[in-house]
Amino acid sequence: MGYLNRPYVTVTIPMYNNALFIGETIKSVLAQTYTDFELLIYDDHSTDDSYDIAASMADPRIKLFRNSENLGPAGNWNRAISKVRGKYVKLVCGDDLLFPECLEKQVKVFDEPQNAGVSLVSSQRTIIDPAGKTLIKKVNFVDGGRKEPVDVIRKMVRMGTNIIGEPVCGLYPADLITKISGYSEVVPYTIDLDFWIQILKHGDLFVIDESLCAFRISDFSLSSRIGDLRYQQFMEFMEQASADESHGVTDLDLFIGKINCAVQSMTSLMGFKLFASSNSVGKDKEMNNLQQL
Repeated sequence: MGYLNRPYVTVTIPMYNNALFIGETIKSVLAQTYTDFELLIYDDHSTDDSYDIAASMADPRIKLFRNSENLGPAGNWNRAISKVRGKYVKLVCGDDLLFPECLEKQVKVFDEPQNAGVSLVSSQRTIIDPAGKTLIKKVNFVDGGRKEPVDVIRKMVRMGTNIIGEPVCGLYPADLITKISGYSEVVPYTIDLDFWIQILKHGDLFVIDESLCAFRISDFSLSSRIGDLRYQQFMEFMEQASADESHGVTDLDLFIGKINCAVQSMTSLMGFKLFASSNSVGKDKEMNNLQQL
C-alpha cells in the first residue's frame, strides 16, 4: 500500500559516465523483494552511453532526468534528492549494487514502533571489483543495533575511517531533507559522512549487521596520490567534527584518530596498488569514462 498514494521509498541514482555499470545497478534496484518504491535517475550530462542505457530500462517506477550541464557530484546528488516522493530515501551511486532484500530489511527497521527516533538505518557492505567479483565479503566497523550519534561520531573519529558506510548503505526519512543543508564538497572525500552527521543530528543510527549492498572500486580510482588525499581530507573532517561540542569528541579521541587515519590511509594505498597490479592493462582504456567520487 502506498504512502499517502505515493511510493513508500524513493531510490535515487545520480550518475555520470557509468555506462559500464549502470545497467547492473538499475537491475539490482528493480530486483528488490520490497516493491513499493520509485526509482529516480539523474544523469549529470554524461559523455558516454549512460543515459541511453538507463533510458532502455523499461519499468513504470523509473523516472529519468538529464542535466543540461555537468553539475559535479555534490550538485547532482543534491538534485537527486530534490524531488523525492517517498517516505524514505536511498541514494545509490551509478556503479554500486543493492542486494535483493536491502529495502525490505531497512524499511522494516523504520516500521517497528520501538525504533521511533531513529533517523538513519545503515547496513554492512561488500566490496566488489569492476567485474563484480567480491574483494571483501563484509566490511564491519560497528556492531548491529541502535547507536546514539555521539557514540558513532566519537568512534568514527577514533578509528579514522568511515564506520557508517557509503551512500548505498543508508536509508533515511525524506522529511529530514528540508532540515539539513544537503551534500557539500567542502571536503570532497567525506561528502557522504558530512551528510550522515547532518542526518544524525535528528535521531539515532540503527545498523543492520548484514551486508545488504555492494560498493564497487575500480582501476580509474587508483592514483599514487589517493593515500595523501584520503589522509588530508579525513583529517579535515575529524577537525570539523571535533569542533562541534555536541559530538563529544575529546582531545584523546582526536589524537588516536590521527594515528589510525594515517595507518588506514597507508593501508588503503597499499591495497589499491596491489589491486591495480592484479588487473589487466587492457581494462585501463575501458575505464577511461568512469567517474569516481
